Amino acid sequence: MAAELTERVREIADARGVPESEVFERALERGVEDLWFDLVISRYLNDEITRSRAVEAVGEERLRRAEREAEAVEEDVRWGSTA
Repeated sequence: MAAELTERVREIADARGVPESEVFERALERGVEDLWFDLVISRYLNDEITRSRAVEAVGEERLRRAEREAEAVEEDVRWGSTA
């Protein structure tokens, strides 16, 4: 896994003409941002924060998508419990 990751970083760096350290920095930023969005959405869906606060943190479109996905899961669970 580590070797594959290293190779991917090298390939990205070469393709973009940037140092590997920059690729790692950008990957870390994106990863933390994704984890942050997941945390905010989870808190919203668990009624720990308001919708307006969640929208402020992750944006309207991303929150709508999470709401649709949560509703789809709930529908699947309802369907499964009646089958």
